[in-house]
Amino acid sequence: MQPKKLRRVLVSSRATVGWLAVLAPSLIGKVWGLDSPLHSETKYLVRLFGIRNAVLAYQLYQAERPDAGTDELEEALRQGIAIDALDLAFVLFSKTHDGERPLGRTAPGLAAAAGIALGMLSRENPELTEDRDD
Repeated sequence: MQPKKLRRVLVSSRATVGWLAVLAPSLIGKVWGLDSPLHSETKYLVRLFGIRNAVLAYQLYQAERPDAGTDELEEALRQGIAIDALDLAFVLFSKTHDGERPLGRTAPGLAAAAGIALGMLSRENPELTEDRDD
């Protein structure tokens, strides 16, 4: 698949998950395996996560505009990759109260891994970019 199409998938998935977390935090909580009903503090944190994803989607979307600088797209992709890598690290190394590693964190871990993969595959090949500029 072409990097531009992969970026569209990345923007769409980030925006969808982000707005779902903002508008329906209980639904995201169920996907993440959180105990229902969610406390108001937990809903607040899920919404913060959603806002973060919505902003990342918007930032990447804006980096694709025709008048954007050449480094803007690469910077937006790098930031998303870094955030997803931190998310994945927290999922992999977090433990429950009894010291066990939770299997219920599969969905966030897979989402973070998919974000990293899509971000890496969405990067433009520098050699091809130089050829188009000439």
